[in-house]
Amino acid sequence: MTEHIKDSVSEFREHALELGYSFFQSKVLLTATRLDVFNIIGETGISACDVATKLKSNVNATKMFLDAMVCLDLLKKDDRMYFNTENGREIFIKGSERYIGDIVNLQDVMWNAWSALGESVISGNPVRRPDMFQEVKDETRNFITAMHNTAMTVAPILSNEIDLSRSKTLIDIGGGAGTYSVFFCKANSNLDATILDLSGTLEITKELIFNSNVRNRIHLIEGDFNKEIKGQYDVAFLSNIIHGEGEIENMALMKRIYNALNSGGKIIIQDFILDNDKTSPPFPALFSLNMLLFTENGRTYSFEEIEGWLEKAGFRGIARMNINLPRSFSVLVGNK
Repeated sequence: MTEHIKDSVSEFREHALELGYSFFQSKVLLTATRLDVFNIIGETGISACDVATKLKSNVNATKMFLDAMVCLDLLKKDDRMYFNTENGREIFIKGSERYIGDIVNLQDVMWNAWSALGESVISGNPVRRPDMFQEVKDETRNFITAMHNTAMTVAPILSNEIDLSRSKTLIDIGGGAGTYSVFFCKANSNLDATILDLSGTLEITKELIFNSNVRNRIHLIEGDFNKEIKGQYDVAFLSNIIHGEGEIENMALMKRIYNALNSGGKIIIQDFILDNDKTSPPFPALFSLNMLLFTENGRTYSFEEIEGWLEKAGFRGIARMNINLPRSFSVLVGNK
């Protein structure tokens, strides 16, 4: 029995140490993206000396860094030459449809905030001004393009899984990059989408949807969804909205949405949704801390909590869709 307990403690001890060291790996990825290493290497091989020349960096340090990237399968190495992997070219080279560089750069911004997690736990306050990246134009662009990166994984799945063939109008609340509206319109030829968001965001939205072949069916409305939702719609879609708001704001938002829907209308909520004990799934539980760091009252919520808001607003037939999405994303639907 004693030996078993010791083995169990040893395993847990090593697990805790590995958890503590895990930042080694993430910081390599974040730094490689910030330094633009993947794009410096590009489509063909390059030596560490050439990378150092382009970065104006120390050659020996650059070699160590590139070798660390190879050990994480972020690069390949042949003799003294470094190459992007086949998959890496798809996601790290700018211009690719599956590019993730913007969201990785946002993760680097998160890194700095997470370094002050202890301060937020003690104070209960965010570590940076909770402006949703609206005050500085470059930050707005970085945030919205990062949201586009992540949506490009999920939007094609949702547009195929959610049947909107009988709907004519959709409002994408806090629609940001407009990625979901584009894919919903592509999947439903009779659908028109309206994106409601702040003015700084919509400047970026216009650019991102400009080359879409459905842009004539996508309309932009400047406004704050916490104050007013203009118009009447068949469908209201919210992706990654409720975790940025407090309970009071979310309850009021659900009522505002209910009033903006036509009879028989539908609400679709996509977010990181917790189990009712709020300790799982792991990513939504941890993401709640991210909202502590970046918002006044935001956090992740359980299905039970969201269901309560929707029922109080008047929605019925509330259900969680069985869709397998990354990072434990969940989709809830309700009807007016």
